[in-house]
Amino acid sequence: MSELSHVIHNVGSRAAARREPSAARRIAMRCVSIAVGALLAGVVGSGESSAQVADVDVRTTVFSEPSPDSAMTVLNPSIKLSVTPWDALSVHAGYEADIVSGASEPTKSGGISPDIVSHASVTDVRHVASGGITLRRKETTLSVTYGYGMESDYRSQSISVTGATEFLKRNTRLELSYSRGFDQVCNYNYADSLAPTLRPRLDSSTGCFTSADDRKTDDVDIDSFQGAWTQTWTPVLATQLVLTGGLQHGFLGNPYRAVVIGAGGQLAQEHHPENRARGAAALRMRYYIKGVDTAIGLGVRGYNDTWDVLSQTYELEAERYILKWLRLLVRGRYYSQSGALFWSDDYTGGEPKFGPRGQYWTGDRELSPLSSYLLGGRVLMNFHGVPGDRIIGMFLNLDASFGLDVIKTNLDEFTWAGGNVSDTFATVASVGLGASF
Repeated sequence: MSELSHVIHNVGSRAAARREPSAARRIAMRCVSIAVGALLAGVVGSGESSAQVADVDVRTTVFSEPSPDSAMTVLNPSIKLSVTPWDALSVHAGYEADIVSGASEPTKSGGISPDIVSHASVTDVRHVASGGITLRRKETTLSVTYGYGMESDYRSQSISVTGATEFLKRNTRLELSYSRGFDQVCNYNYADSLAPTLRPRLDSSTGCFTSADDRKTDDVDIDSFQGAWTQTWTPVLATQLVLTGGLQHGFLGNPYRAVVIGAGGQLAQEHHPENRARGAAALRMRYYIKGVDTAIGLGVRGYNDTWDVLSQTYELEAERYILKWLRLLVRGRYYSQSGALFWSDDYTGGEPKFGPRGQYWTGDRELSPLSSYLLGGRVLMNFHGVPGDRIIGMFLNLDASFGLDVIKTNLDEFTWAGGNVSDTFATVASVGLGASF
């Protein structure tokens, strides 16, 4: 009934996110973030399993942000394979890529410097490979996954552990997960003692992760926690409560972005705090209306962090069986957030007379006050076979999905040198094919 097993795994890359991502891309990624734990459990850690079963899932997502000045496209193909040689063990592996092309604004200024707006070409490819195992014993599962990602200016390693159990006739499911990320970001090789107001931005990824004198590597440590309680109350009503937390430490800004911090046009690399703690709570409900063969889903999510970003998300979806093998899902979502404590669209007007407001400055629109609307739909097809009667003689199960979301973002304060921002509309198209042998 749920679309969790068909959710988009990723919409944009870290490379795009560090090079002036739109709020729309962040919202699109946020739309699926609370389902990632359930996706892992549903794909490779479900209690129902059969020996000698292999599952293959191939997906492609295309994020498009048209703009006359700052267009961006992210192509995200992925493939996942899970093999269950015995009921107690599954082995899974996956690969995905983010292919980014477009333009970004390397310098952020307020209205005092209207001539400083410029656009730089952005192209990059991110590769991520992952693998792990899932152990099962009756209604309990334990999964361990390792992932490694690389691109021209960013490298990441992560290990995650997820444990889940079901009880009360499998109507109650509890899940806990923890992941640790060991990331590295390329940066300009300035001395740590150099004042932040004098630090230059990184102009390109050339020389990154080499012995080049003008390049260095900064660490980013990421700890993520999640707990989920999924409850089936009746045959037609289920709820899910998800609590998430995160800790980040290291270089958390964009090395490519400069910010105008002085009335005379003084530039400095974006400067963020080195620590950030996050917390969120999400509650989702799904109710099946028998008379119209339709499932209605409601969701609400609240978020807060130590940078004083406070957000709320509300979502509504409806999924209807058109035929036994064909479903149609439509959904809508509203999101809004406050700005970070150190956010400003213009850092040149504060105290002291020559310098920014406060200790930190940013050109990231994702830290500004904003709101977003999403409307979208999915077409999902599922075909089921049995060992003695496989689909086209090969598959136990076969599914396909096609989806399209449109996202409109309202930026309350963010401008390009006092002017309107043109890249506030985006589309996310997806196509997927899954099979069980």
